[in-house]
Amino acid sequence: MTRYNQVPFEDDPIDNKQSARQIQRRIDREVVIVKNNEEHNEEEETDITENAADSTEGHEEYNESHATEAKRNKSIAQHIITGSLLTDGAVPYHRYFIAIAVMCFVSIFLTFLSLNTSNEYRRKERTLTTLHERSVIKEEQRYGLSSKSAVTSRLKEYNIELVDLSKDSRLIEK
Repeated sequence: MTRYNQVPFEDDPIDNKQSARQIQRRIDREVVIVKNNEEHNEEEETDITENAADSTEGHEEYNESHATEAKRNKSIAQHIITGSLLTDGAVPYHRYFIAIAVMCFVSIFLTFLSLNTSNEYRRKERTLTTLHERSVIKEEQRYGLSSKSAVTSRLKEYNIELVDLSKDSRLIEK
């Protein structure tokens, strides 16, 4: 393609007419070139379709090589979704295979979750058992310090007599 040169603006009408003619000629040349390119492209398309109809063997090889390249260019996720990794007999069932794979993944995930929960439950159960044993020990110590024999022995040390109120009660009975 040719580039248009910008014509400087002049007041002379003769120069303007000449430059307008030059621009029109260039536009006409460009239109002819574009039309020729379109005709050339149409001829190539008809030649390709005629050649393809004449030689089916070359066309099949082209399709096979194109199909294998298209398979290579797909990502693994696209292969899984479309089922192109499977053989022709198994392709109708690829959705079922995907569903089974998803269910297996979910099953494994839930198994690990349940194992984690079980381990956490066991750990908390051990902690609870330890706390219960400590509370029993503290209760025994408290009972040992506050038993009747312990209290009476401490009172004897200080020479204080232990009086049972139920026998000699000063409380007013009803």
